[in-house]
This record gives sequence, C-alpha cells and structure tokens, in this order.
Amino acid sequence: MAGFCNGTLGGGSNNPQGPWGIYISPSDGNLYVADWDGKKFQMFSPFSRTGYTFFSVGTATPSDVFVDSSGTIYMVYGSDAADSVVSIQQAGVIVKTLPPSGVSTSCSLLTGLYDVYGVTVDGSGNIYVTTYTCYTVLKWALNATSAILVAGQPGNYGFTNTTLDYPRFIHWDENRDALYVADSINNRVQKFITGGDGIGITVAGTGYSGTNLNQLDYPAGVRVTSDGQTLYVADYYNNRIMKWTIGASEGEVVAGSATGVAGSTSQLLYQPGGLALDPTETYLYVADYGNHRVQRFRLQ
Repeated sequence: MAGFCNGTLGGGSNNPQGPWGIYISPSDGNLYVADWDGKKFQMFSPFSRTGYTFFSVGTATPSDVFVDSSGTIYMVYGSDAADSVVSIQQAGVIVKTLPPSGVSTSCSLLTGLYDVYGVTVDGSGNIYVTTYTCYTVLKWALNATSAILVAGQPGNYGFTNTTLDYPRFIHWDENRDALYVADSINNRVQKFITGGDGIGITVAGTGYSGTNLNQLDYPAGVRVTSDGQTLYVADYYNNRIMKWTIGASEGEVVAGSATGVAGSTSQLLYQPGGLALDPTETYLYVADYGNHRVQRFRLQ
C-alpha cells in the first residue's frame, strides 16, 4: 500500500523510508503514515502507492498519527525526549499543539509532555498519549492546561498491574471505555478501564519474550475490533502479527513468520510497527518498518 513491494528503501516525498505509526481515515479510507526515518507525515489514497507529504518536521522524529471522523489529524513527533509534541491539523493548518504551556523537562509535570510516543482520541475529543520513558498514559481533555494520569507511575517503570515499561502504541475502545496499551519491555498488552483506578489487565502476552503462541517480543502496534472481541498486535522482534481473542490464553499468527523469521516477501515482515483497521474491518494494515513499506492483509 506504500513503499516498494520488495522492501527496498525509496527516497523522496513519495515513498516512506521508515513507516511507524499509521491510521486509516474513517471518512475516506486514506492511509496516513508517520514516517520515522523520513521525518515527515504522509497520506496515501486507497488506489495509489504514491504518497503525498502533508507535514514535514525537519530534524524531528514522527512516531504516531490519528485521524478522527471530521478529518482532524493528530501528529506526534519530537527531536528529543523533552521536546515532543502533539500537533493538531485541520484543513492543512496547525490549529493547536500540546502541551499548551510548553515542553516538559520532567515526568512529574502534567502541564507538559515528555517523550510522547503514541496517540489516540475518544469520541468526546479527549486526547490520550503514551510517554515512552515516563512509563505513563496521559489524558488531555478539551482545552485543558494539564493532563490527567490514566495509567502507569510517572518516572517509575515496573511489571505490576499498575506500572508500565516503555509503553508504545495505544488503542481506544469507544464502546467499552477501554484503553489498550502495548507495554513493550514487559512483552504484554494491558487493558485499562475508565474508572478502574489505573489497574491494568493483561490481555496478551506473558510478560516474558518468546515465540510461543502465548508470548510476545516487544509489542508495538495494537488494534481492537469494534465488537471488542479481537485484538491484533504487532509482535516487533518476532516479525509477525498476532490475533488474540479477548480472554484467550494464547493467540494465533495472522501475518508474518510463526517462528519469528524476518523477510521481504509478501508473506513476511521485518520489524512491524503500527497497525490500522479499515472502517469495515475487512483489512489490516501493517507498518512494515524494516521493509520501508506498508502492507495490507485481508481478514475476511
């Protein structure tokens, strides 16, 4: 869907160099890509692999992107841990940037953002972000001047049900008020319920890396189907995508190698990052980071 089929690196504005966070627009099906290595955000129409760069970030590094039903684009990028932001774009214009009071120099300051990584937005416009080296998930309400701690303990990593260790991508389940977090170093996906006092429930992984069907190795992208029953996980170091029925003790491989082998054929992946589902949930999109491309797999 983007990049070259054989996984070779392509330069210029038309090709992603290191696609990382991705999202499918719910209104028109366009593919949005945060190009980590290319220092740019791109859009690809459903019928073309020729991308359009709609926002360049200079020397900064894009990590994630989200698009709501109105076409508002939320972009995460930063040049270092203390200089990371969420920019909000409407009709090609940046209308707002988080944090509103400037960048943060501390994990404990909820008036700013430090090392922000993943982003998602709920139906009320509340913005949720992961802070990679602060080990938290934060919520920014509309027009708020400070964040609300949703999960994790600022500056303290751990393996308990109230701590995280380098959280990466997140997914908001609107119908069940649940937030799914790729808890990467802990090799698991955690589910947090609104009003659950920040207590996480492990819905995928054992906490220990491996290639068994009940294990993950540094999970990245996460997506949940609209019925809340199926979780898809980009299993980064295992070069595969796992499908997990919520409540199951193990998952199944739906893309990539079951044994963790990397490759650039149409059946294989190399360090998959972000995931996206199209509005009909017919297709799963994968940011195949190591192959400099975005792949699409039919689910039904």
